[in-house]
Amino acid sequence: MKVEEQYVEPASKLMSDYINGKSEIRQYFSYDPKLQSFDERVKKLQSHSVDRPKLAGIIRDYMARHGLSDAAKENLASFEKGAPVVVTGQQAGLLTGPLYTVHKAISVIILAKQASAQLQTKVVPVFWIAGEDHDLAEISHLYREVNGRVDKLNIPHAEYGKHSASSAKLNTSKIASFLEEYFRSLPETEHSKEIHDLAFNLLEHSISFTDFFASLLHYFFQEEGLLYIDAADREFRNYESPYFKQMIEHAAEIAETVSATERLLVEDGYSAVIGAEENAANLFITVKGERLLLERRDDEFLASNGAIRYTKQQLLDIAQKNPELLSNNVVTRPLMQEMVFPVLAFVGGPGEIAYWAALKGAFELFDMELPVIMPRLSLTLVNRQTQRLLNKYELDVSAVLNDHKITEIRNELTESIREQEAEAVIEELQNQMEAAYVKIDQQFSSISKGLTPIVEKNLQLHIKQLKFLKNKLQDEVMLQNSIEFGHYDSIENELLPNGGFQERIYSPFVYMNQYGTELVKDLLALPLHYDKNHKIIYF
Repeated sequence: MKVEEQYVEPASKLMSDYINGKSEIRQYFSYDPKLQSFDERVKKLQSHSVDRPKLAGIIRDYMARHGLSDAAKENLASFEKGAPVVVTGQQAGLLTGPLYTVHKAISVIILAKQASAQLQTKVVPVFWIAGEDHDLAEISHLYREVNGRVDKLNIPHAEYGKHSASSAKLNTSKIASFLEEYFRSLPETEHSKEIHDLAFNLLEHSISFTDFFASLLHYFFQEEGLLYIDAADREFRNYESPYFKQMIEHAAEIAETVSATERLLVEDGYSAVIGAEENAANLFITVKGERLLLERRDDEFLASNGAIRYTKQQLLDIAQKNPELLSNNVVTRPLMQEMVFPVLAFVGGPGEIAYWAALKGAFELFDMELPVIMPRLSLTLVNRQTQRLLNKYELDVSAVLNDHKITEIRNELTESIREQEAEAVIEELQNQMEAAYVKIDQQFSSISKGLTPIVEKNLQLHIKQLKFLKNKLQDEVMLQNSIEFGHYDSIENELLPNGGFQERIYSPFVYMNQYGTELVKDLLALPLHYDKNHKIIYF
């Protein structure tokens, strides 16, 4: 493997301004996104209230079901002794979901190591699995390349209703049949059987989406000692009980300050990505297995358009006695994370960092500050076939990612191979025909105005046939140059599938099929510098 670094301009203005130090956006955060911020932040964490033995025990018990590596045991011991943490998180996607999930885990592991060296004290990486999330449509699909195009394989999820990723019991046989289709669509390589067996062995022993996801986290990162916890774990929820009570007590103030901050963000030229509302409770409640969003009306908390109602005291009682019924949304999840863990830094993607931009005031309601918010490392993997094609057409990855060069050269080729003389003959014939039909219409309409639509319809039939001829001509010319167009499609499908980074589309299994099961381990061994540059990995 070889790594190169290139700056790639982010798609969003907020992310671009954030990583490039623009004061307009930095005012919404407590720290600059750089390692130098850790020295100040770690001092603030010394007063953080956390029951380390109890929390470590909860994490240890959760991880034990997949096996505790020596590195994980060491990190748990370090946490109990006072180590701060760097945290990231993600929904429990099938086969980990898109590559950026793995990139997030790699990011916290690398950042924890660099922070440990800088601070001369142990820093522990933690992955927060958003198992309480019930948007199963977002995690029940996989992308693959089929016949030169990027295809989305949707896996049915309606049978799970509004159950969360942790409470929905997997229909293992149905999931297995779709995974079989997915693996069949991957090119046959020397690694295909091994990655197939890996996925199906883990699936066989998984009960829920979250369980399957956690087993893959363990497989990939056990040697690094990555700690992970399901946000929906019952014992973890019990630990969070007093924090839910605080959120219920301050629900109105949280909603008000987040809404106000989003209005300021819009005034400064950014998008209000949360769409916060002042009547929001920013909490979910589970009723008869369904996860329902709560809102506030006067002194009550409502769900299902008011069909379900709670007084504040009733909700506080639930937080006290049955906290497993409550869960966080995008506003309160960061608050809960900060209340639970001594967070040195949070690692997030562009969308998450846009959420965090609205939360500074909400943190201050609880006498907290935002941790150091660090963008995750962004990687693009380039296989040998793509490298050969890039060399053939004298392209580099930066030209494809930054300049969208493939679109440009595809258009240039299309223009250069057009049969312009033949097209000109067809266009001239159409012009003559349209002129002739003007005269025909004049003659027909002098007899009866009712004949005009018939003349127009007849003309359109002829024009349609001429367009058919022109399209057939273009198709034939394209077919004669299909190899070159296929190469362009192959490069784009690999580096910019669906017009975006591959890390947002493909599962790591696509690249493990080409490289082998040591892919993630070898990525971790690379000298990946934690900066704003995009990492291009050649293998």
